[in-house]
Amino acid sequence: MDQTLVKEFYSACGMGDYGKVLACIDREPGLVNVKNGDGRTALMRTAKRGYEEIVQVLLDRGADVRARDKNNKTALMGAAKNGHKYICQLLVDAGADVNSHDNNGRTALMRAAFLGQSHVVEYLVEHGANIDEIDAKGRTALMDAVLAFQVDVIVYLLEKGADINKQDNEGCTCLMRASYGGYTDLVLYLLRKGADKDIMDIHGNKAVSYLPTSCRAELQDVLK
Repeated sequence: MDQTLVKEFYSACGMGDYGKVLACIDREPGLVNVKNGDGRTALMRTAKRGYEEIVQVLLDRGADVRARDKNNKTALMGAAKNGHKYICQLLVDAGADVNSHDNNGRTALMRAAFLGQSHVVEYLVEHGANIDEIDAKGRTALMDAVLAFQVDVIVYLLEKGADINKQDNEGCTCLMRASYGGYTDLVLYLLRKGADKDIMDIHGNKAVSYLPTSCRAELQDVLK
């Protein structure tokens, strides 16, 4: 395949140049599934950047919606991370697996949850995303949302039945994370929702041990 054309095609995808992308594909239909040195396809690049029209034309021309790069990341993961709900819809409708995970066990839901993309989180859960899926460190989407203080996502995931007391590989819970972050209101909210303050991590520490000095006086009694 003409490498000059490949570079021209990738450049057009990166800039969102719909006309150039279409012209390149018309010249060489096989471009839609060509991978760069990192194993990324044009669909991955355009989905991540939010170019809806280009994503649609790539799908129409046979782009592999389940293709993975060298880190096993997919186009859906990139779209979810950046909050492109409509593109997520296009990809899922075309057969994308909402529960695919990369080499670190990270899913599209985890990425969206950590960055507070609540509309994408809701869409993915409604379309089969496993709420309590864990990554290589044993962390869930709810844990990510707590760590990043994404309140809307936290509330939604708990309403949908996310395990509030799940522990990661270090035995750390959402309550411990909220305590460590000094998120007073979140700590109180998690307790009301059933967070167990007596769970211990692998070092024998409870949530109260995670409190920073800035809010220890305020929360120490409720966590004891």
